[in-house]
Amino acid sequence: MEGTWALQVETPFGTHPATLTFERERGGTLGGHIKSRLGDAPLSGLNETGAGFDAVVSLAVQGRTYEASINGQTEGDLINGTINVKFPLAPRIKFTGTRAG
Repeated sequence: MEGTWALQVETPFGTHPATLTFERERGGTLGGHIKSRLGDAPLSGLNETGAGFDAVVSLAVQGRTYEASINGQTEGDLINGTINVKFPLAPRIKFTGTRAG
């Protein structure tokens, strides 16, 4: 799972690129961050679940901070999953991608 992943994020406003990076931190825990047109944000509460992961990310958009949960699975050099923005009526956002490095 470690490394950089080039994502295609399918939002209600079209498909947008993003970069998801995982790195092993001191003590062996997995850390990471996601970078998109909305900014660069660290993943918190990152939990490895076999070939998958779940985490939380907070992004500031137009002066408001939004929190979202991210869940995904990797298989070889492929990744897919969902982003669930914690906002009433927000749709589940799907992503797919490939290992970039």
